[in-house]
Amino acid sequence: MDSHDRTTDLDFEILDLLRGGPRSAYRLARTLAHKGEKVDTEAVRSRLVTLASRGLVVGSPSGTAGEAPRADPWKITWEGRDFVEPEEGVAKAPYDRDVGGEENGGRDAGFWVLITIAVVTAVCAAYSLLIATGVL
Repeated sequence: MDSHDRTTDLDFEILDLLRGGPRSAYRLARTLAHKGEKVDTEAVRSRLVTLASRGLVVGSPSGTAGEAPRADPWKITWEGRDFVEPEEGVAKAPYDRDVGGEENGGRDAGFWVLITIAVVTAVCAAYSLLIATGVL
């Protein structure tokens, strides 16, 4: 996979903003700047072109003839919406992604590893205490 094809946090934020309606790269960059991100219009436009090559957004990087470059409209596609919203009605932001998720209400493997470590530690502590007191 090419490094330009990887989905970045900026991509998720752009897709999330485009869910609210079509926006230009300039307007997206300004909105992200208000959120504390340090991005310029060209960086946003570059990510939009990458997202468009993956079919997640549609638009043009330079606008139509006679239009200013800052008025290039971009819209999210249904594939883009499905990518941002894996379950209908639930949006997943990049900071909400789980590495190993709990599916169907079950516990993930990390939980059981921690329980096993706690049990082994308790057994070793009890054994050491029994040896130190001379019971065993």
